[in-house]
Amino acid sequence: MQIVKLRKVGNSMTITLPPSLMEALHLHENDEIAIEVAGDRIMLTRATDEVQAAWDAYQQIEPRYRNANRKLAE
Repeated sequence: MQIVKLRKVGNSMTITLPPSLMEALHLHENDEIAIEVAGDRIMLTRATDEVQAAWDAYQQIEPRYRNANRKLAE
């Protein structure tokens, strides 16, 4: 686990990913990252066409299962 600080930039908050993490995940400047919230966790995933397709599919069924998903996230 690595700990980083939140920093204010304009009206937003940012985090900086350490070089060792960027290297381990083969991330580069301007790569796109998908962000998902599950309870009190934030999950970052490299955004690929496959990830985007899965996210789009989830968004279509999410309203139907919103309450169940919230319970599972607790």
